[in-house]
Amino acid sequence: MKTPTFPEAASTLAEPAGEMECLTRRIEQAEAELAALRKERDQAFRAIADLRNETFFDLARSAERNDGESPLHTARIGIYTSLIAAELGCPDAHCQLLERAAQLHDIGKIGIHATILSKPGPLTTEEWKMMREHPRIGASIIGESEQPLLKLAGEIAMSHHEHFNGFGYPLGLAGEAIPLAGRIVGLADFFDALTHDRSYRQALPVDKVLSMIGERRGEQFDPLVVDAFMRIFEQIEEVREQLVEQEAFGDAADWDSPWWMVY
Repeated sequence: MKTPTFPEAASTLAEPAGEMECLTRRIEQAEAELAALRKERDQAFRAIADLRNETFFDLARSAERNDGESPLHTARIGIYTSLIAAELGCPDAHCQLLERAAQLHDIGKIGIHATILSKPGPLTTEEWKMMREHPRIGASIIGESEQPLLKLAGEIAMSHHEHFNGFGYPLGLAGEAIPLAGRIVGLADFFDALTHDRSYRQALPVDKVLSMIGERRGEQFDPLVVDAFMRIFEQIEEVREQLVEQEAFGDAADWDSPWWMVY
């Protein structure tokens, strides 16, 4: 006995199935196009972020020039900060971030007139008041950002002149109220500034600077940060000597050339 067939019914059932398959393909195509657009958007955002970051580093280098700093000052600060943070037990990824962020610590000096920054003699009271505003200026330039590098850089710019005993500036923070990054950079900056020539004084002997740091332990500087610095001082000094040699080699180079970021 033959099974009856219903061609019209089969055709009717096939049509929705074909439409569903076509709709599925269109959805998949739309999803692929959307994924491609998202990838392009993310690449554009990253490019913008990279450009913005490089602008900040350019400003920091300009401030460095105005202050009469050596072209490797910020590089040294970044490396010292990273080494101290590692000795304090900070994760590797955070140490790497600190090395970059610390290099923006004095970006606010771009807002201080060059005649003050490079003045060969002592500053007047008014000039000193203006100079003490550079942490606020730096934090303002960087702005409030959720990007980890800039968030940390803003924190450092604002806090690296605070003192552990509360007598620093601009906010008069004390102890652990000062962000750890600021406490570390404050010490790194002190050491580097005093062991290199400035417009208003000659470099001090390294032993003298170490003695000064020890005297300020618990007052200007966090004791834990001082102790970590002292434990790894041979590493710090090795890096300093390497970069001094690199700086001498690069004296004739343009300050904005890539060589200034060497390790």
